[in-house]
Amino acid sequence: MKQIDAEMLEFVEKIEHNFKLSLKYLPLNPNFSSERRVGRQFHLLMQQLMMGLPVEPFLEAYPEMAHWVEQLYPIISIPTQKQCNVNKGKLIGEWYLVAHYDLLVEEKEKVIAVDWKTGKYIPDNLEDSWQTQLRLFLLTETQNVPIENISIIYCFVNEDEFPCLYQFNYSIELHEAFIERLSMTLSKLPTSSNNKQFNDSDLPVETSEYSLNLQKLFSGEITATEYLATIPEVEI
Repeated sequence: MKQIDAEMLEFVEKIEHNFKLSLKYLPLNPNFSSERRVGRQFHLLMQQLMMGLPVEPFLEAYPEMAHWVEQLYPIISIPTQKQCNVNKGKLIGEWYLVAHYDLLVEEKEKVIAVDWKTGKYIPDNLEDSWQTQLRLFLLTETQNVPIENISIIYCFVNEDEFPCLYQFNYSIELHEAFIERLSMTLSKLPTSSNNKQFNDSDLPVETSEYSLNLQKLFSGEITATEYLATIPEVEI
């Protein structure tokens, strides 16, 4: 079982089909810029705050982060069921897809993921990014709620009175489109079955069926949803 997150999926998607991918090329240990380090520190601060740990000395030393906390307080203090610092995952084939959620707000049959950002640059493709779509996908796969009741809100903290909020809702159409995108991207990754050369006759029946189904996907004979349904899930 190999773990993969949104950052790795984004990297793999950009690789040309004729590129021989090796796991050593995956950016497992990126160098964080000063802006990203500030983001990590703020996320740790928010985790401690929501766990009820004392953070006052830190807030006094860093007034900018104290202001950010004030911006987010109306959100994190919502009087409903919520979880902070949550990880969710799903095993597909040999790949264990994982995503992190700063906050999950649950109310009746609705789930809202909340993510706070300290970066000043807001990406134009935020809704279509792997970070957004993988989180929505995993919520759909792991939460027993209607797909149309799943959404994500990004909170970009700043120097103003209120943070900039961006909310993206999920749907069956977006889910199916993501499954197709996901299957195309995962097909670029090396698996244990292709680490060395085999003839078709040497492949086990399950692998041959997998290859056939993959060809059917590319030829349009089956949908992406039907394709992923044929991939056996392995117990963790």
